[in-house]
Amino acid sequence: MKREFCIMPEDERWSTKRFAGSHRHEVFGGANRQLSIKDGLIIFLTPEMHNMSDKGIHFNKEFMDYTHKIGQEVWQKCYNKTKEDFIARYGKSYL
Repeated sequence: MKREFCIMPEDERWSTKRFAGSHRHEVFGGANRQLSIKDGLIIFLTPEMHNMSDKGIHFNKEFMDYTHKIGQEVWQKCYNKTKEDFIARYGKSYL
C-alpha cells in the first residue's frame, strides 16, 4: 500500500496509514483540502466511519469537530506555529 504523509496521531476511530478498503479523509476539506494533504492532515477511515453510516465523520458533527481540534493542535505543534498562523492558513480556529 502507498504510504501517505500524515501528522495526525493514531486514534481508536481512525488510522494514520492506508489499509485495505479504507477511505482517505482530509481533516480540513472544501477549499482547504489540498492544504490538508500537503500538511499531512489526513486520516484513514473504514467506509462506515467515513460516509457510509450515521456514525461517519461526514454526518457526525462531534466526530468532525474532534478531528478539527486534534488537527489544529498537531499542526501548530508539528510546524511550531501559533493559533494566528493556523487561522491565516485555514481561515479559522477550531480550539
